[in-house]
Amino acid sequence: MTPTLLRSSRDVRTSGRAPALAPQDRRAALVEAAVPLVLAKGFDVTTKELAAAAGVAEGTIFRVFESKDDLVLAAARSVFARTDHLDDLRAISHALPLEERLAEAVRIWQTVARRIVSVFVAFRGANDRQRLGDPHSLLDPQLKERADAILAALIAPDADRLRRPVTEVIRVMGSLVLASVHPIGPLSPASSPEDIVDLLLHGVLADPPSQPLPTDCVHGACRSHPDAARLTLPPREAPSSGPAHTAYPDR
Repeated sequence: MTPTLLRSSRDVRTSGRAPALAPQDRRAALVEAAVPLVLAKGFDVTTKELAAAAGVAEGTIFRVFESKDDLVLAAARSVFARTDHLDDLRAISHALPLEERLAEAVRIWQTVARRIVSVFVAFRGANDRQRLGDPHSLLDPQLKERADAILAALIAPDADRLRRPVTEVIRVMGSLVLASVHPIGPLSPASSPEDIVDLLLHGVLADPPSQPLPTDCVHGACRSHPDAARLTLPPREAPSSGPAHTAYPDR
């Protein structure tokens, strides 16, 4: 468990100060306490606010970090290194139906994606983004590989039902998750995990026709089939006999 900087009542009575911690533990606790403020304010957060969130004096920060901005950057970068979602993904029961398994995975994935998006929103300025670092270098590829392996195991019992390889399904699911939490033009105002899984597994087509269409329905010749009105394709227009450019007037 990450050490806390909050004072116990006994510590306050005996010394009036937060308990002494090893430098690395102090650093970890300061970073953890700073994350919510950093995601909300970026570099605009003050030392006073950071110290209050951690329950320490402002001077304590500078015994561990060279500057306030160093703490801000460490807190922002820590978001990319979190691994708690791996345990959450492993906890999903493989006994659940595929749709429910994937909905739980999407819900966890959305939480991770929202945190990461929040970092880039907080550091949206070009200079801020440059100081933060290249997103590709911030994301540990091994961490992604571990998450993908857990997702693949989650999907594996139903792999024979899929039209695409499991790796491709995971990639598409990730794209839908990112689209659902994007701050500009999200997939929809409220892309629930269930909506995303439905779109992933079933696409946008309606149910297939109840009976196979006769071949003459392809060009609109049949009228009696119950699905003809919905599925009949219009005849193709004949191509123009003149050159293609004649269809466009001179400008």
